[in-house]
Amino acid sequence: MTELPLVSILCLSYNQQQFVVESLESFKSQNYRNIEILICDDCSKDNSVEVINNWIKDNSQLNIQFITHSQNQGICKSLNDLLNISKGKYLITIALDDLIEPDKIERHVALLENSSPHEAMVFSNAYIIDDNSVRFQNTFIPYFHQYLSLESGNFYKRLLDYNFLPAMSCVTKSSVIKEIGGWDENLTFEDYDMWLRLSQKYDFIYDNTQSCSYRIHNTNTHKKSDFLSSSFFDIYIKHKEQPEMKKKILKIIHDAYKVNKLTEDHKKFLRELENRTLSEKLILKNVGKFTYNTLLYLQKVYHKSW
Repeated sequence: MTELPLVSILCLSYNQQQFVVESLESFKSQNYRNIEILICDDCSKDNSVEVINNWIKDNSQLNIQFITHSQNQGICKSLNDLLNISKGKYLITIALDDLIEPDKIERHVALLENSSPHEAMVFSNAYIIDDNSVRFQNTFIPYFHQYLSLESGNFYKRLLDYNFLPAMSCVTKSSVIKEIGGWDENLTFEDYDMWLRLSQKYDFIYDNTQSCSYRIHNTNTHKKSDFLSSSFFDIYIKHKEQPEMKKKILKIIHDAYKVNKLTEDHKKFLRELENRTLSEKLILKNVGKFTYNTLLYLQKVYHKSW
C-alpha cells in the first residue's frame, strides 16, 4: 500500500490564546493522518505560548514542532522559518484562530495527487465565524469579494483586481513555494503576493465547498484599513508593470494626497513614472489641495492639454 504524502500545517500564533486550542483540535481531528503540525508564535504578549505548550504536552503522540520568537518578526518571516523545517509534500498556512473541516486535508490531497504539473494548489470557499465559533449566514468569497461562481484555471488576471482567496483554505505544493523563494519578508502580510507570484506560472484548482472557517474578531488585520492600504501598496509596487496594478497605485497616491498622507514611496513612484498627467505633476509640486482641485476642474471644463 502506497504511503499517503506528508502534509505540513504551518501555524501562526500571535495573541490568540482564546482560540488556539480549538484551532489545534481541528487539525488533530482530521480524517487524514499523515500530517506534521509546525507552530510559530511571533512573540505573543498574552498566554498563547503557555496554552500551546500545554496542548502539545497533552498530545505528545502527534508530530509537532513549536518555535517561538523572542521579538516580533512578522508573518512572512514566521512562515519562512516554518517552511525551512517543513518536510511535507503539501503545505497549509493558517492562523491559530481559524479552523479546518475534518475531511479537508483528505479531500484536497486527493485532488492534488491527481493534478497536473501546471497546477500549484487547491483552494475552496470558507465559513465565517465569530468569537464563539458561530457561523455567519454568508461565506468568505461572496462576503469579501464579488465572485459567486468560480472554476479551476488560471486566476492571475482576476487576482490583479483583488485577492479573493481564503488563505486558510489553500493547500499548496511545497515544491512551487520553495521554487519561488518562499514568502517575501519585506512585506507585512503574506498571501496576496504569494498567490500573484504563483498564478503567473501556475493554475489553481477550485473545490466548490467550505473546507475551513475564517474567524472575524477585533484584532483581524482586515479591519485595519490604514494597515491594509500601506501594506497593499508595497505589494502593488512589486507588480507595477501590470496596468491594473498601476491604476491601483495611482488611486492610492491621489487619495493619500487629498488627506495629506503622501509618503516618500508615493513620491518615488511618481518621479519614476513616464508621461505623468497634470494631477500627478501637481502632486509632485505639492501645490495644495485647493489649487490641485481648482486646476483639475479648469482642465475638465476647458478640455485643455496641460
